[in-house]
Order: sequence, then structure tokens, then C-alpha cells
Amino acid sequence: MSLIAFPFAHSKRALLAACVTAALPYVPALGQGTTPAAPAAPAAAPATPAAAPAAPSATKAGAVIQHILVEGAQRIEPATVLSYISIHEGEPYDEQAVDRSLKTLFATGLFADAKFNWDGSTLTINVVENPIINQVVFEGNDKVSEKDLNKEVQEKPRTVFTRARVQADVQRIIELYRRNGKFAATVDPQIIQRPQNRVDLIFSINEGPTTGVARISFIGNRHFSDSQLKDQIATEESAWWRILSSNDNYDPDRLTFDREQLRRFYLKRGYADFRVVSSVAELTPDRENFYITFTIDEGDVYNFGTVIINSKIKELSPASLRPLVPIVDGSTYNAELVDKTIDALTNAAGTKGYAFAQIHPRIKRNHDTRTIDVVFDVEEGSRVYIEKINIVGNTRTLDKVIRREFRLVEGDAFNRVLVDRSRTRIKALGYFKDVDVKPLPGSQPDRTVLQVNVTEQSTGELQLGAGYSSLSSFVGQFSYTERNLFGRGEYLRASIEASSISKEAQVSFTEPWFMDRPLAAGIDVYDILTDYVQVDYQSNTLGTGFRLGFPTSEFGSVGLRYTISEATVSPFSDAPSVILQAAGSETTSSFGYSYSYNTLDDPIKPRHGYTFELSQDFAGIGGTAKYIRTLVAGGVHHPLFWDQFVGTLSLNAGYIQPYNGRDLYLTDRFYKGGDTFRGFALAGVGPREVSASGENAIGADTYAIGTADLRLPEFLPADYGVALSIFSDFGTVGHLDTGVPADNCNPFPPGLVCIKDNMAFRASAGLGVNWKSPFGPIQISFALPVVKESYDKSQIIYFSAGTGL
Repeated sequence: MSLIAFPFAHSKRALLAACVTAALPYVPALGQGTTPAAPAAPAAAPATPAAAPAAPSATKAGAVIQHILVEGAQRIEPATVLSYISIHEGEPYDEQAVDRSLKTLFATGLFADAKFNWDGSTLTINVVENPIINQVVFEGNDKVSEKDLNKEVQEKPRTVFTRARVQADVQRIIELYRRNGKFAATVDPQIIQRPQNRVDLIFSINEGPTTGVARISFIGNRHFSDSQLKDQIATEESAWWRILSSNDNYDPDRLTFDREQLRRFYLKRGYADFRVVSSVAELTPDRENFYITFTIDEGDVYNFGTVIINSKIKELSPASLRPLVPIVDGSTYNAELVDKTIDALTNAAGTKGYAFAQIHPRIKRNHDTRTIDVVFDVEEGSRVYIEKINIVGNTRTLDKVIRREFRLVEGDAFNRVLVDRSRTRIKALGYFKDVDVKPLPGSQPDRTVLQVNVTEQSTGELQLGAGYSSLSSFVGQFSYTERNLFGRGEYLRASIEASSISKEAQVSFTEPWFMDRPLAAGIDVYDILTDYVQVDYQSNTLGTGFRLGFPTSEFGSVGLRYTISEATVSPFSDAPSVILQAAGSETTSSFGYSYSYNTLDDPIKPRHGYTFELSQDFAGIGGTAKYIRTLVAGGVHHPLFWDQFVGTLSLNAGYIQPYNGRDLYLTDRFYKGGDTFRGFALAGVGPREVSASGENAIGADTYAIGTADLRLPEFLPADYGVALSIFSDFGTVGHLDTGVPADNCNPFPPGLVCIKDNMAFRASAGLGVNWKSPFGPIQISFALPVVKESYDKSQIIYFSAGTGL
């Protein structure tokens, strides 16, 4: 085995006759204001193969070719070689035809050398095949992963080795390093010969130091400071505290993006004549960093003049459309408001059934008055029909799982509103990291092809959860969840939870399209063992349930369910009276329904929309439990503060009422706290029985808990997956009909239950951290009770972590 540099030019007829060493130092151009190192000049190679040798004698020049022999072929069949040449047996010998054939052989890239020998009757073709690449190896790469390098290079294992592709790959690798701030990187391509005309291709990489940004300056900015403009661009100056940033190195592509960001910044503030004159990057004297200079021309500030809407659609009058336009006559010009107006008018036309409406803005600039008049022309547009829907990227999920979420089918008229809704529904499945629907030209001008590009993500999850309370109570959870079982969209979850107070095992299965109809059918089986040390009782609940759901509209759905369970309560010997009275078993047979309405624009990180859900359960269809339970939940999401924040206001409320003279069973009441009322421990807020042995939670009949949440802008690059929010939970839990107020229980009267239950208002505030870590999602909540009762139990930190499959 020997390390050599492309030794495969064996004759003067080789396309690359010069023997050039593989170590070819290459430094690319660094852009404006930079001085690249001069590359080493390789030995010149002839652009075309040498002409075929002259015939041995004039008498043989025009002789007929009797035989054509191919010698030297190993992997390639002689018949394949003959198929490339333009001369055949039985034809007169022609040097021009031989020369053309020689060039054709080299053009295939299969041969390192080729010779044509003519003896007057037989034409012998001697070929030397290019080797086959055994493997491609990268050495010295640290900044760029091997996966990214493999995506860039063209040479792959089991392909024919060619020098031209290797040199092209060298340039691609260096360009990749340049985009990562490594302008001093060099690549040395080498090969190792293997038996059977195979080679190992090695790219030896010297990454060199990272080229940072020492200074960013602006010339021509009169109304905004350098620091204000630096906040608008992506490129950052290098600093020791930016260890997590990837934008503090010079990247010409990012510099182009920065120019566009500056243009948008000024256009939003009325500078309609703004332009970036130049953006120059210069190497520092030590050649380790760059000085970046933007030269700009701000121009003058313009105001909006008159705004006119010309509608050619009868159902859309200019008067009805004008309230949708966010532009105020005389206000400072803002190019974003023009784009928002186009979107608003397009959506308004779509809701009226004009999915092909076209909005054409005409802008008239008045230099003398520094005003800009805008005219919006609304036209119906020509109809376009969907010829085909192609789905790309679903390597695991079946096509039908995606197609059944589409609001359009082949042959329907194209409708942007329905296309956007389809994209939202597909993304709401939770199976895909990204969903993109693009209309492509069809076979005719009035046809379009919808291409759905999906990027699948992990749908299986092994989750490990943990929680910590002020009572030193740790909670552990282990669960397996598969949201897309076998790619059919089925849901399966099996979980085991254990803590100092409970142990729970549960299995759930859901078929979202039962019998290929929009009916969601499911079954649940669970066994819960609760050991409330602080509450002085142990309960064991074993049950199963059946579910069926179906849509009632585009955004609404109804669910039906039946549940049967048996709960057994075993009080401790020193338990208070209310716990002792609940000893025994109870069977619950209940039927329930729910109605939900959801208009969220994104199921993962919504910015717009609202949700509402109403559910009721009727217990008493058999069994011993008799009650009616009602739950209501709702929430609204909306962007706030220059669209940089997202505000969420939600409310959850519940009420349970016994009937037929039956009291509520202890396990049927509401226990709130933990993740349902952050800042308080599990069952840490609500009614408590007071006895000589202490205070014990006994659940509540009523609760109403609201949440105000403000999602903060991302302060780290999106790749880090860190999201922050500040929140406040507030509400009340209580309203028991049994017992007497604890204030009247001093001393404790025999036979009576003393209850602390005043339906007092509680509130907490805190910070939420969500991190999509490499080993799974992590959620941490820090919350402090702001308003609480003396008998409430607090929990400061809630933590959970999981890992995906």
C-alpha cells in the first residue's frame, strides 16, 4: 500500500498528460477588500488528447479495417468500448475518425489513457481504465462534520475516479469552510492504491484558524447610530462572551443578507430612497480577522399620500376593503404595511370565493412633497386547477395519512386559503419537522402541481420525567409514546409513573381513521395506586375506557366516551374522620361527551388563534357513583409588542355535582397543583381537613384556574432550541358542601369534619424554560406563590426531561 498523487497518466495521448502532484494548495478569493494568497500553478495539461499516430506507410492509410481489437479492458466489456468509437470494421481507415473516437473515449471519464495502433489491417485499441473509488476519507476536519463534507463532494465510493471531479471537490470543501469562517483552510487530496484497480481517496484538511470580525462600521448613517444598525444585521463582532454564537465570523452570503436587513429596516421607517452603496470586508494586518464596512445612502423620509383601492370584483367594493388596509394617510411610509395590505386583500377575496384574485400595488413617488401614493388594483385573476398532488420526503409515513388531511384533491380549483389550511392540518399531526406546499407549473397554463415537501421527525419517545417539591418529594416517570405507529398515524402510549405518593400504569391506543373514515376510535386501560402519606389514605383505581370522535366542521369536533372503573380507598389507622368515612370500594360507570374548537395557526408554537373545549361526564349508568362533572377550557393567542412577543390567556374550570343523595367519593374530587397550578405542590392548593394529627387535602368540587403567558423572543439561534416565557397562574379551588368551618373547631368537636375551605384567590408567577436538547425535550418551571393561604403547600421547581426515538 502506498500513498501517491494521481499517477495514472501513462502516455502522451492521455487527456491529462502532465503528472501533477495531488498536493495542490488552493486559497479561494476572499471577497471585497481581501488579498487572497496566490495559488501554486499546476503543470499545464493539454485540453484535448493528442492526435492519433500517423499510419506506418501511405499504402496503409486508406486500407480497409479488417479487425478491431480492444486490449487492457478489465471491468469494461470490449463491446462497450467499441460502442463509444465512430469507426467500425469494414470501413476505410480514417485518421480524423480515429481522433474523434479518441476524444469520445476520454470524454466518458472511464479511461486514464487510450492508444490507437494501426498496422494496415488491424486497429488495436489499448486502454487504461480509471480506478474505482473504494472509500472517501476526510482527515483533519473538526469545524465541519464528515456528514456535511460528504454532502458537498461529488466523488463517492464505488464510482469512477477522475481528477477533474477531485479538483472540483477540493474547491467545494474550501468554499464550505469559507462559509464557516475558515478562510485559511487548505485541502490536500491524496490516493492510496488498492488491489484490483481500486483506490482510497483521502482529503487531508488543514482548517487553520477561524477568521472573526474585528470591527463593523457604517459610513453615511446620519439618523441612526452604528449600534442601532448593528442590531439589525446578522453578522456580529467577535467577542469572548459570544462563545455560543456562530455569526461572529465573516461570511459573504451572510453579508448579502445583512444588506437586505438594512434595506428593510430603513424602508419600515420611511426612507424609500435608501440604498447600500457597498459592503467591503478587509483583512486585518495580522490576517486573523476582518474589518467590515457598510457605505449607505439614507435619503429622505417619505410619508404616505393617498391610498386608493380599485376593485374589479363586484362583491368586493373599495369601501368594504378599506378597513382592512392598515395604512393611514399622512403617516410615515412603511413598506411592510404595503405587504400586509396585499395579504389582507388576498385573504378577503379568498373568503368570498375568489381564490385566484390578484392584488397589484402601484406606487407613485412624489419627490417634491416627499409623499408616496399607493393604488391597489384588485382583479379576479384566471382560474388554475390542481393537476396532481405530489408528496416528497415521507420515508416512513404512508401517503394516505397525509392526503386525508388535504382540503383539496386533484381536479379542484386552486385555493390559497385551503392550501394553507391543509399545511396547518398536516403539521398538526406532529409527524413532521417541516411542511412546505409549493405550487409548480403543470402540463398546461391553467394547471398546477402541488408539491408537498415534508421532513419527518421522531414520533416515538422514551420519556424520563422528574419533579421536585418543597416537601422533598420526587416524582419519576417512564413512558413510551409512538404517535405514528408503523407510519399509519396510529397512537400508542404505555407509561409507568412512580413517586412518594403514587404509582400508575397506563396503556392507550387510538386509531384516528377507524375503518378509513374520519372517526377516531381508542381504548384506555389504567391501574393507579395512590399512597397519600400526607393525606393518610391509599387508593387503588383500576379501569378501562372507550373513545370515539368525529369532526363537525373544519375547526370543530365532538368526542364520545364510556368509562368503567373501580376505586378502593384504604385509610391509615390515624386518618381523620373524612378519610375514614370514605373507606371501601366504589364502581363508576360513566358516559361522557366533549366538544372542541381549534383555530390555532401552528399546533406547536401558535401565534394566532383560539381554542375552546366543553366536556361533561354522567356517572350512574350502573355502578355506585352518581355525579355530573363539567369541564370548560379555552385560550387565545396573539402577537404583542411589535410582533416580537406572543401573549396567551387561558382558562380552565371544572365543577362536579353529586345527585340521588350520594356524596362524592374522595377520588372523584379535583386535586390541583404541580403542573396544573405552578408554584403549588400536587394537591397543595384547595380544601383541607383539620384534625389533631394535622391538615390533609381532601379535594374540591370546583376550580377555576387561569394562565397569562408571554413567550419571549428567541435570544439564541434557532438551532439551539431554547425558548423562554414568563407566566402567572391564578384562580381558586374549593367549594365543599360537607364539614364545618375550621374556625368553629377549637377544640375539635367529635363526629364533625372541620374544613378549611374559603374559595380564596391564589396566584403565582414564574419563568418557564423549554429546551430541545440533543437527548430530548427539557422543561423547567420556576414559580413562586404570590397570593396564597396559610395552609397551601408550595412547589418552587418543576422539571421534566425526555428523549426521542
